[in-house]
Amino acid sequence: MCLNKHYEKPYCKLMENKKVKYYDKVSPLSHFYDFGLTPDDIKVSIIDSFAPYFSNQENLKKYAVSDLTSNWLAYLSVYKEYPDSLRFLDNILDIFNGAKEKNEKLTIESYAQWMPETTQSVSRFWSLHNNQMKLHKLCIEDFVEESLHMIGQTIEGLSKSFFKMLLQLNKIKRNKQYDITEIKQKDLGVVIDELINTTELTELLILQPHDIRLNQWRNIAYHHNSRIINNEIICGFNKSGNVFEFKLTRQELSEILKRILLIFKLVRISETIFGFDNLENVQSEVNKYYKTLINIRDDGKLLDFYSGIESQGFRIVELKTSDRKSMLVLKDLEPYGDFIKRAIHSSQFLYNFWLYTESEYLQVEYQLFNGEKFFTSEIDNKGFIDSSEKSTLSKMLKNVKFTPHIKEYQDINPIDTINFPEELEKLKSGFLTQQGERISIKEFSEQFTQSVFCNYLVLKSEGFEDSTIKINVGSDGSLVTGEKNNKPMILQVPARIINLTLQKYILNLIGKTIELYNNGRLKYVVVESTKLNHRFYHKKSQIRERLMGTEEKE
Repeated sequence: MCLNKHYEKPYCKLMENKKVKYYDKVSPLSHFYDFGLTPDDIKVSIIDSFAPYFSNQENLKKYAVSDLTSNWLAYLSVYKEYPDSLRFLDNILDIFNGAKEKNEKLTIESYAQWMPETTQSVSRFWSLHNNQMKLHKLCIEDFVEESLHMIGQTIEGLSKSFFKMLLQLNKIKRNKQYDITEIKQKDLGVVIDELINTTELTELLILQPHDIRLNQWRNIAYHHNSRIINNEIICGFNKSGNVFEFKLTRQELSEILKRILLIFKLVRISETIFGFDNLENVQSEVNKYYKTLINIRDDGKLLDFYSGIESQGFRIVELKTSDRKSMLVLKDLEPYGDFIKRAIHSSQFLYNFWLYTESEYLQVEYQLFNGEKFFTSEIDNKGFIDSSEKSTLSKMLKNVKFTPHIKEYQDINPIDTINFPEELEKLKSGFLTQQGERISIKEFSEQFTQSVFCNYLVLKSEGFEDSTIKINVGSDGSLVTGEKNNKPMILQVPARIINLTLQKYILNLIGKTIELYNNGRLKYVVVESTKLNHRFYHKKSQIRERLMGTEEKE
């Protein structure tokens, strides 16, 4: 958990942008927006996920997006790979909350006392995380060496301080006397043994196969007690004065590493939940103990900053920081959102940006989904420096300078730009809605156009280039075809359109709609109506499945 908001300045701007690009690759948030989730949906999802674990629901709502996004992504990764393991969050939080129930003051004090160690562990996590190798590509000798190294680093460098903190809190919960200095000096094996004997964490701390305790895996890794014979991995450790050896497959060792990383994730998620559930008291206690800043590795700070922004539907395109002036360029992840609302929304990151950089002058540039520069907001740091804890964000941002770069946007409905042919005005309509209600030829044209436009948007959203997308309108309706990586896709809108003039009119209307969309002039409501009424996300899912299915066959 990171309580300090006044971050140190990044030391390397090139590395900063490289890390942002790396986060883009591994973060699933952009995929959520691809399938129609909004920032509000993300916030609701974070709240829904963590609500069972929070007593202070107001804190959860307040910090869901700004501080809990990266924690939520860790939660989702556990849910994806080891859904049954989420039950351990209750067991771990039972130690935190049980201690608080027995002695709240002592529990908060203990939590704060361990913050330098646990914070440093998080810093080490990013060092380890950024240096991970693709283990599956290694020969078995290198695979064993690297896997055991990571196991040792994860247990000793990451998890140990958290388990010692849990031991201290568990003693408070059980009304047992303790000395924090003594706990800090305890051997990890003693700590793990006591937690196994006095908590519900036995299954978490004893790993299968062979019932090996977490601390014993640390010993195996640190003492290099492993060898390979005939492609079999043999590990060993001292047990009651005797050497206990066992065999593992490559897959089993890989799974052990994953489980050990999982243990750290679960403890870290639980610790963060407790911290933000009791944030005001924790902050007050931390301020008593530590007058200097708690060191947070730059990678961790950047991830928190990045996650808070991406959770709101923006991607960091460029990040430049210095003492004098810092610039942040954001691209909208929402395909064709409400431009002006999103632009104003982006200006709110000026404060977060100042917390991250402490620059004298801050600038945020907002780009549309197509990369076009739309809006810039900028401010000096005076309002932030002079602010108090009670200052609202709107008050701190009252002196923001806004500069729009596009004057005309989202202002045209294509149906208003093309004259409806006179000969069609005279014809009697035979078209019906899906509900069986008769509609005019012009109404049919608009609805049919939106349905075809929806198919275009589906292919476009899945990375099909405009040059490969072909649209045809004929007597049997419309075909939209596209090709990606030599994989053709066809989307059909069936309809009986005999009249050639009507076919031509509809084709022109479709072309105009696409042109306005790509130029940012198409009314926002037209795009929203198209997606809502013509099964955009269902079709998108089908196309993605077809693309993935084709890849698997190859």
